Amino acid sequence: MAEVGTRTGIGESDEGQSKPMDRRSRRTRAMLQNALVKLLETKPLNKISVMELTRLADVNRATFYVHYTDIYALFDQLKRELIDSYKDIIARHRGEILHDDYEPLIHEIFEFATANESMSLLVTGKSGDALSSDLITTMGAYCNELIDPISASHTSLASDNGRTQTAETVRDYHFVYLAAGIVGALKEWYRRGRREPIDLVVRIAANNTHAIGLAMLTRNIDMSLSESSVVHASGAAVTAGR
Repeated sequence: MAEVGTRTGIGESDEGQSKPMDRRSRRTRAMLQNALVKLLETKPLNKISVMELTRLADVNRATFYVHYTDIYALFDQLKRELIDSYKDIIARHRGEILHDDYEPLIHEIFEFATANESMSLLVTGKSGDALSSDLITTMGAYCNELIDPISASHTSLASDNGRTQTAETVRDYHFVYLAAGIVGALKEWYRRGRREPIDLVVRIAANNTHAIGLAMLTRNIDMSLSESSVVHASGAAVTAGR
């Protein structure tokens, strides 16, 4: 099983020539992170003590406090590192997403989860519901920042703040829905013991994502703008009749 720290960005530094103490510190943090993930499989975060964590990690309690103020600080670091890694993956595949090609993105997400299995249990394991929700929200929001199909397909919205807000609301729902599907497929693959070949599951997820891709987003924006125009016109007519 791959442990935390098998890939740059997860418990590691990009510095190739680190000092021995730096390497030892990273190794200590990885041991603590792995121990926390294992404990989270059997109990909630608020029931985990520093004593049992350090015992499982075979790390001195004083050493723990050199790196973290408490268990929650350790968990927050794990969460930030994991979410940042997923954001990096999305950024690398921006061009393909804009062309409604999701297979390279989803394949790298699945490969990343496999290579960083201990860390990924925070999303795919028994304790993963809360973190997977955070991951879905963050992935959706980051897609909104990185990918703006509205400006390309609805240039007339630039001078109409009300219509722009309607379109942005539709986009928010779209990307959160898309992210939930990808994360859900990953969790289901793990729940089933990863029996199916990764390429098969990735293609299924990519085809499903393509079906609700940018073309569907454009249609939903057009539908929402049309409905909001009707509501606005009806309201104006009622006001004029008073």
